[in-house]
Amino acid sequence: MTTVQDTYLGWEEPAHLAGCKRPAWNVDFRTDEDEFRERFGGDAHSCPNDECGHRDRYPRTTVRIVCPSCQAAVVVRGEDCGTSRGMTANTTYGYGLPPRKVAGLWLWPGEPFLDFGRLSSDEPYDFLVTRPGITRVTRADVVGVIMQSRGKRHAVTWSAAAGPRDSKYSRGRIDWSRRSGDDATLRSVTAAAKWIAAQLPPAESAGEGR
Repeated sequence: MTTVQDTYLGWEEPAHLAGCKRPAWNVDFRTDEDEFRERFGGDAHSCPNDECGHRDRYPRTTVRIVCPSCQAAVVVRGEDCGTSRGMTANTTYGYGLPPRKVAGLWLWPGEPFLDFGRLSSDEPYDFLVTRPGITRVTRADVVGVIMQSRGKRHAVTWSAAAGPRDSKYSRGRIDWSRRSGDDATLRSVTAAAKWIAAQLPPAESAGEGR
């Protein structure tokens, strides 16, 4: 399962050329199922992936991203090696869904809850929390996170964290200086959002209703 940080942070958006009048992207991909692997000496291909059986032939996927206005183009080529790909609605991953507006903050949903030995719920597993009024989540906008948890009687509860700081152990990830812990029993997403709002300076938590 992908964390909500991985869902929104660390992604790069292609850049348009200077003076682009109608910035937009056309995205296409193709897969060449029997691409020949060029080798410069050595034995036949070997791969640490146990599911890989392509050896000297392999399926290669190419993604082409082109702006029809300024003609900026990005081509990404990758090797299918024991992986799968499919079409799905954005509700499967959370990304692309509109944020919720709660307590003057915006809550960006992560993946829906997956019932792997935990209590199932219709809610996403977690939310990344930002200031309002943005269209793309960046590290500078993040003010907190909300995570699904379980209470003493196995009911769905929520925990929250605020005070983002760079992780000492994982480059590019966020740790939190304050967590809800025993401060309150957060029985809803709204309660968790209000807890985060209470941790912020007035200027950061303002904007309810925007």
